[in-house]
Amino acid sequence: MKVLIIHNKYGKYSGEEAVVDAQISLLKSNGHQVFTYFRSSEKLDDMPNGKISAFFSAFYNSKVIDEVTALIRKVTPDLVHIHNLYPIISPAILPVIKKMKIPIAMTVHNYRLLCPNGLFFTNGSVCEKCTGFGKELNCITNNCEGSIFKSTGYAFRNMWARTKKYYLNNVDAYLCLTDFQKNKLINNQFDKKKCFVIPNMYNNSAEDVTYNINERNYIAFAGRISPEKGIPILLETAKNLPNINFQIAGQMREGYEKEIEVPNNVTLKGMLNADEMKTFYSRARLYLHTSICYEGFPMVFPEAMAFKLPIIAPKMAGYPEIAEDNFNGLLFKPKNINDLVKVILNVWEDEEKLRYLGNNGFRKMKEKYSADVYYKSLESTYRSIL
Repeated sequence: MKVLIIHNKYGKYSGEEAVVDAQISLLKSNGHQVFTYFRSSEKLDDMPNGKISAFFSAFYNSKVIDEVTALIRKVTPDLVHIHNLYPIISPAILPVIKKMKIPIAMTVHNYRLLCPNGLFFTNGSVCEKCTGFGKELNCITNNCEGSIFKSTGYAFRNMWARTKKYYLNNVDAYLCLTDFQKNKLINNQFDKKKCFVIPNMYNNSAEDVTYNINERNYIAFAGRISPEKGIPILLETAKNLPNINFQIAGQMREGYEKEIEVPNNVTLKGMLNADEMKTFYSRARLYLHTSICYEGFPMVFPEAMAFKLPIIAPKMAGYPEIAEDNFNGLLFKPKNINDLVKVILNVWEDEEKLRYLGNNGFRKMKEKYSADVYYKSLESTYRSIL
């Protein structure tokens, strides 16, 4: 099978970029021919009038359309797989591909088909005001991006894509990451028959090690250090548990260090390489996810499960589908620090429960989130729309 993957890369390497790279490698390793059309947002800030150019290209980019059309004619793919289209490529490419009679699959990494900023999150809280017809202007009135220019661009490009029905009329398969995400699409007029659930995969080897509580002495968090990740909740929880150590791996949002107070029992590890992350996970007793927004499918979940880490997560969005309560994880009431402290204390010294949760997580990662399982689901979906 010949697959053309189209993706607008972000300014910085992210979990989504890692998923795209892993998908390409997986398809190639299974004998498929993979072609790519990538554009990158990385240099927009340095370009003269880069932001203005990105504003207009998000609606229609004739250069991209010409390039993609020429590429399709040259490589004659059986199928096109879309990831991100903003701001350079634009969803205006979708009807062009459709007219060339090429089926289109799209991985739904976030909630951008329904929400201009893709997060259902603004001003520190979950927000779904933009779902429905003509409600995207809420992105401007709420100034969701902290910049009226940027919020306006996000609002109008989403409104334009919805009005033109770029996604509804042209995408043959929406590859959602969770049932929660799938149901959000269906509840907003996306065709149920076109919505599939294919979770992200763990693409590395995983060793079936014995969980030893004496070798694991802290609670781990990995990810961007920013407000939507619930960092204030994590830090306040740590203050309430001074005898338990917490370690945070990830990059700090610029300037955010001035807004937070890090207690003595919290260690900021910064960005870690792959080998350092293995050590980071293998020496932790629990993995803590404190996000206060709807994430698609945090890659840190299967990563933690590969090291037999029980996951503590908020009972919201798609998190309970991955970290099942009292199976491979423990859930707490969102934003409720007292409940989170209680959940941690109830399991921290319980080696039998920790081992039970960790072993279940490891097994679930193998059975649901392995590369083999992902590939079978992906190929099956491809076949269904060809």
